[in-house]
Amino acid sequence: MTSPALEVRCDPTPDVTADPAPLDFAALDAAYVSPTYLRTPLREFLLTTDRGLYWLRAPAGIGKTLFVRGIIARRPGRSPGVLEGIDSTISSDIRAIGIHVQGALTPRALVAALKDAVTAEFGVALAEGSGVEPTQTDILALLGAARDHVTTTGAKRLLVAIDGLEEIGDRDTIAILPAAAALPPGVVLLLTSRPAADWPQGLFEATTTQVGGGVAREIGYDDTVYTDMLHGYFKNQIRPLMRSRAIAHLTHLLETKAAFERGGRDNRLTNDPMLRDALKDDWKKLTNKYPRYSGIQLPVVPLVEMLDQFDQLWVDLIDRADRRFDGVSAILRALAGGSLQVEEVAGLPQGPDLRARLGTL
Repeated sequence: MTSPALEVRCDPTPDVTADPAPLDFAALDAAYVSPTYLRTPLREFLLTTDRGLYWLRAPAGIGKTLFVRGIIARRPGRSPGVLEGIDSTISSDIRAIGIHVQGALTPRALVAALKDAVTAEFGVALAEGSGVEPTQTDILALLGAARDHVTTTGAKRLLVAIDGLEEIGDRDTIAILPAAAALPPGVVLLLTSRPAADWPQGLFEATTTQVGGGVAREIGYDDTVYTDMLHGYFKNQIRPLMRSRAIAHLTHLLETKAAFERGGRDNRLTNDPMLRDALKDDWKKLTNKYPRYSGIQLPVVPLVEMLDQFDQLWVDLIDRADRRFDGVSAILRALAGGSLQVEEVAGLPQGPDLRARLGTL
C-alpha cells in the first residue's frame, strides 16, 4: 500500500519556526517507530470514510512527518533488493502516495510533485496538462486518475498525503487544493501541518476556507495521549540499557560476595513484566555461573537505586527534549549507542543547541 516518498524542495520562504536543515529521510526511515498516538485516530477515521479529508495539526517535533513516512515510504526489506512498506497498519484496502513540502510550491510544482508520486507508486505517467497554470479541476482529475489505478492492484481506496502544508507558502497553490466535499469517490486526503500560530499570516485561514469540511485533529506537547506514547517509547527503548546496568551491578555483588538484601518487590517491575521477566532470566544465568546463589529469587532491593535513576532519566529527558519526539528519540539513540551516558542527560542543552550537541556525539 505504500510508495517511495517524494521530497519536494523549492525556494523556501523564511520561517523562524522551521528546523535549520532539510530532513534526512533515509535516517528517519531507518529509525522508524510507529507513532500509534497519531496512527490510531486515522485508522478510526478510515473505518467510517470512503472518501474525505483528515487534517492533522501539531507543533514541530511531535512526529507528523514520521507518521506520513510510515504510510507512504518504503525501505529495504529482509530479502536483498526488495522494498517493503514501513508501516502497513493503516488499512489493507488502501494504496498511498504523498509528498513532503519543504518550501514554497507553485500550483504547477504541486501538480508535478503529485504526478511524480503517482508514477513512483503505480509505474504509470499521467497525461500532461494543457500547459496553462493548473486549477482545482486539474487536481481533482489527477486524483481521480490515480484512484483508477488503485483497483488494478486489488485495493479500493487511494490515500494522498501532503505533509508540511504550512510551508507551501503560496495562496495560488492553496487555491487549487480540493475541498473535502469535492474529492473523487475512493480518495482520502491526509494533510499535516503545524498549528495556526506557526503559519504565515493569513495563510492558515485561507487554507481552512479552501479545503472546508473533513476532520481536523489537533494535538499538543502536553496532551495525555502524546505524553503516554513518549513514556511507552522511552520504556521500550531503554530496557536494554537498564538490563545491562542491572546485570553489571548484580554481577559485582556475586563476584565480590557482598552482602545484599534478598527478594523484595517493586511496583515498577510489577508494572513492566517485560523488564521483570528479562531480569529474572538474566539472574538465573548469573546464578548458573555462581552456583552458591542458586535457588535465590531475583533480588529486587539492590536494584531500587537503579530504578530510581531511570525514573529521573525520564524526567530529565523530556525536559531537555522540550517534550519533542524527535529530541527524545535522538537522546535515546545516543544512549543506546554509548556516545551519551545516563548521568549526562540532565546537563544537555535544550532547543536547537540540543540537536547541535547530539550531532557531535
